[in-house]
This record gives sequence, structure tokens and C-alpha cells, in this order.
Amino acid sequence: MRDLPSLKSLRAFEAAARNGSLTAAANELCIGQGAISHQIRILEDNLGLSVFVRKQHGVELTPEGALLFASCNRAFDDLEGVVQHIRPRNTQKILRVKVGPFFSMKLIAPRISQFLAENPGLQIHLSHLETNTPASGTADVIIDYCLHPPPARFSQRLLRERLVPVCGRADWEGSNDKRDLLSGNRLHYRGLSEWQSWIASSGLRLSPSRQDLIFDDQHIILEAVKEGQGVALVDRTMVEYELRTGQICLVHDHYYEPTETYQFVCQEELFRSKPVTKSFLNWLLQEIDERQRRYAEIASARTGG
Repeated sequence: MRDLPSLKSLRAFEAAARNGSLTAAANELCIGQGAISHQIRILEDNLGLSVFVRKQHGVELTPEGALLFASCNRAFDDLEGVVQHIRPRNTQKILRVKVGPFFSMKLIAPRISQFLAENPGLQIHLSHLETNTPASGTADVIIDYCLHPPPARFSQRLLRERLVPVCGRADWEGSNDKRDLLSGNRLHYRGLSEWQSWIASSGLRLSPSRQDLIFDDQHIILEAVKEGQGVALVDRTMVEYELRTGQICLVHDHYYEPTETYQFVCQEELFRSKPVTKSFLNWLLQEIDERQRRYAEIASARTGG
């Protein structure tokens, strides 16, 4: 009999170590954070030592935890490779993708039927990163918004945001001085930092905003902009359609690039053995490139170029 901790506790540990967060590990494994914490305690009791140092915004590996993580990572990669090799080939026709809801709505949903038409018989299973709703199987692909992609995985940068200020058409048409819009109601996503960075990098001297409204949902921000509730920073690629159709207006063409990027992440072995994974990546890159090209046309028309 092997003298090893339980597979359940090792799997919880590997996910938490890879993500640097118990919450993210719980989301990935579709269980509660309390269950992850419980499995980590079982593992630490079994080993007689701590594998994590708990921090305010996540966890860090202890030296012993780092050794265990490296071994678990290799073992799970090997196991996943064998499972993919022996699994019946009909699973090649299912691609499970975890992705943030705004990225999914703006860049995947509008033209996903085209990708499916090019891949007959394929099923795409989309689930949101920030929910605990169980998906039908472990995600093949995660589209993650992060500073650094997780180690020991295949990753490809999809998009680095270029945040520009936008307002609703009624606000735009009703304003004599467009610059005043930038000091009106400012709509923020989860905090004030992006607006502060945009203003600092723009070189503009702006008056303080009349009001600051903070949201935790990008869809709500976009709807609030359309309804004339203020000006917001959004990625210009994501809202190319709304700009092109006149639902919203570009207030200023200066953009700010956050350090985080959208990354396409999957297992190395999966990327090699499941061709539809590479096809999906290439399709996403083409879609983003096309959106960026169309935005360039909008910006050129705005400046008369």
C-alpha cells in the first residue's frame, strides 16, 4: 500500500498552488472554498507541516509546499496525458471553455456559429470563471485575465486591453465641450485605479468628477453608458460594434493599457493531442484581429484620416 495523502487533498492542493488562491481553486474544481480549505488541512495534518502561507489576497507556497507542487504538477500532467490518449475519440468533439462573462459575450458569442460551422459535430461548453456552477467536465481551456499565466501550461496572449473613455450618444450630442464629459459622472469597474491611471497617462488636466459610480459587472457599466449615466473606460476592441453602430461615442482617443492580459491557457498535452483546441485559439486570434482592424477604421474616420 502506498504511503500517500488522499488524491482529493492532493488535487485541491495542486489547484490552489497553481492559482495562488483558494477561491480560484474552488471555482476551477466546482466546489466551495470551505471544501478546499478542509482538504488542505487534511493534507497538512497528513504531512505534519504547512504547505501554504496564508496572505490577505491569496496563498504562497512554503519551501516544502513548492517541492510537493512541482511533483504533483508533473504527476497530474502525466496522468492527464494518458487519460487523453486512451479516452474514446468522440470526446475530441467537445471543447469545454471557462471564460469571463464579458469576454464571452463580446468576443465569442457574436460569431461562434461561424466557428461551429467550420467544425461540424463540435460541441462548445462555455462556463463562467466567476461562478460555482458545475460544468459538464473539467475545462479544456481557460481564458484568464491575469498578470502572469499559470506555470507548466500552454499559454498564448489573446488581448491586452486598450481602455478608452466612452459615453452615450445623447450625452455626446448634448455636450458643447466634449472634454467636460471626462469630468462628469465617471463609471468604474471594481475600483478607481483604472481612471486614475488613464488620467495620469493622458497628460490632461481634468476637474474632479461630479460623481464616481463603482460597479462589479462590465455589462451593467456598458448599459449605464448607453443610457447616459456617465463616461466609462472600456476596451476598444470589446465595444467595436457599439462604437460602429453609434450606440456609444468615443470621448477621447487616448488609451491606457493595464498590465494584465487575457490569456488562452490549457494543458500542453491537450493542445498537442486535441486539434480543435488549436483551431479555437486561431479562430479567437482572427476574431480579435478583425475587431481591432474595424476599430482602426472608426478611429481613422473620427480624426479625418
